[in-house]
Amino acid sequence: MLNGLIKSIQEIRENGFQKCLSEAKDMAKSLNITSEFTNKRTTVESKDTENKFRAQCYEALDSILSSLCWRFEKMSQIASDLNFLSGNLLSTMESEKIKLWVNDLALKYDRDLNAAELYSEIENFKYQAPLLMTKFENATQLDILKHIHQYSLKDLYPNLEVTLRIFLTIPVTTASCERSFSKLKIIKNYLRSTISQNRLTGMAILSIEKDIVKTISFDDVIDQFSSIKSRKVPL
Repeated sequence: MLNGLIKSIQEIRENGFQKCLSEAKDMAKSLNITSEFTNKRTTVESKDTENKFRAQCYEALDSILSSLCWRFEKMSQIASDLNFLSGNLLSTMESEKIKLWVNDLALKYDRDLNAAELYSEIENFKYQAPLLMTKFENATQLDILKHIHQYSLKDLYPNLEVTLRIFLTIPVTTASCERSFSKLKIIKNYLRSTISQNRLTGMAILSIEKDIVKTISFDDVIDQFSSIKSRKVPL
């Protein structure tokens, strides 16, 4: 899907802009609206304004394309490291090749995975999986993880389960980081340029986790705060 989006934006960048501009001008004429670009300065010609608008659109499209291509490249690298865990490749790949992929993967995630245990689990699972899944050859990584949890095999294949969760949650964790930066741009504006780091972190958490914040009772928070900050000494 991401690759298709990149191609569609490239098509707009190369051939679609002039067509969109022509359609917009025709629509403006049908609505009795001027199709010429207005200028704030009388010395600037309409053609120069149109070229400036064209350059700004191309700059925006180029920025979108470069960002998408960079993200697609990074995600493709991660997907290539874990692509062998699909049902099709597990059922057809030789054991020696699986071992090479597992060793390479364990080096990158040495804190989470044990190479020897993961290889042993995969070898056992690829023979047990056809009995649990009707179409193991067409199973995706998500299908395999669902069946591991459905039949309570997490304790039997702990490294395999962790590997699949790493692969399936990487896009989510990346989006969360990007949302955090987007929220920071909204929170720390020119009116809050001198905000402290602790206050900025707290406001960012409140903004990001707004669904949880909505369930918190303000009265309980105020009561808790007043009890902590209370300076009255009981007699």
